[in-house]
Amino acid sequence: MLPGQNQIVACPHCESLAQYMTLLSGNSFGTRIWTDGKQIAPMLPLPPAVAKCRHCNECYWLANAREVGTVDAKWQNEPNRSHPDWDVAPAVEEPLEADFYAALGKGLATDDQQERTLRIFAWWRRNDVYRDGVQGENKTPLTDEGRRNLVELSRLLDEAEDNDRIMKAEVLRELGEFEAASEILDQVTAEEYEVVVRQLRQLCDNRNTCVSELQFGG
Repeated sequence: MLPGQNQIVACPHCESLAQYMTLLSGNSFGTRIWTDGKQIAPMLPLPPAVAKCRHCNECYWLANAREVGTVDAKWQNEPNRSHPDWDVAPAVEEPLEADFYAALGKGLATDDQQERTLRIFAWWRRNDVYRDGVQGENKTPLTDEGRRNLVELSRLLDEAEDNDRIMKAEVLRELGEFEAASEILDQVTAEEYEVVVRQLRQLCDNRNTCVSELQFGG
């Protein structure tokens, strides 16, 4: 991994500044993948697609934030005489689960694809606490809002496409609808998903509703 310049952006709501690191190069070594589709690549860190402003607390699509400028890493240790306010710009913040629900309520999603993306992000944030540690029957029951989010996400997934079938099966599994999840897994035909389907079936057989890390090879 080779870091690039820091990108300075302005919040679309209040113009407060934030910054995130760019990459000149990266790789997928050490990438971990979970049953809900989230991937974490230590050697390919990316800024969140949706950010929460630390000043006004509003969420915004990072792609819609005005790009103010870039700074070299050297400015982290030396005063930036041309733009001193850039030095104190905080790092871009990823929203919490509740922030995504609030953003959905305020209309941050302008079409079905954006709604789907926000609901997936909210789901991932809900599951983050379980990625290393608590598993199985120790998972905290879904809140009404969390359950409603998964039900709405399920509605937005296309059962005619294998990738969406797998995601919908995982949504249903985490909702505790194991038989329905297994029925959808029966429809997945692509060989490339065979390992994933097998692991999801095992979780359904075990009546497990917790997100789990997928295992490949070995």
